[in-house]
Amino acid sequence: MPKVVDHDAYRVSILKRCLDLFAMKGYATVTMREISKELRVSTGTLYHYFPTKEVLFEQMARWIVRDDAEQLEVVRNESRSKDFRERLELLFDFVKEREGHFQKLILIASDLYRLEESEPARAILKECSSVFRDAIESHLALNNEELEKLFFGVLIGTVFQRMLDRETADFEKMFSLVRGFAPLISIGLLLEPKRA
Repeated sequence: MPKVVDHDAYRVSILKRCLDLFAMKGYATVTMREISKELRVSTGTLYHYFPTKEVLFEQMARWIVRDDAEQLEVVRNESRSKDFRERLELLFDFVKEREGHFQKLILIASDLYRLEESEPARAILKECSSVFRDAIESHLALNNEELEKLFFGVLIGTVFQRMLDRETADFEKMFSLVRGFAPLISIGLLLEPKRA
């Protein structure tokens, strides 16, 4: 009896496993042959799912960001009854627990940035940023684009600072500064309707 393969699940499994490889070695230096070897799949199989390295990389970036947004949505759904400050703490925890993962995403975003003359690379960066900001907005129920950008910048900025210097960049210190804004946001002083 022939082996039944769930092609969608297999494609996703390849995308997941590529994150570490692209983050560690960089987009430009990794070849399809190397990906095939590292993932222990034939090059034919790899090309069956992804006709080029560019397509593989783009699909991986999109899939990972959407998966992160879905995971944050689960956290949001489990915390609907919580107030703003508690949801903010859950967001901080979400990022702290996945610090290594977000460091890899920063490295991958840097690779995409290097390809900025490429329209698809710019589109992916913009899309990924938008997905993350929308997930933050939805989780915190901000309805304010500038606050979305602020929280996104604080979270990604803190992870990036820790990549540079773990001793002086501290999650708790950075997040305690942001916690100071929580009462103002929760009573609506810093909230304005989101602009279309």
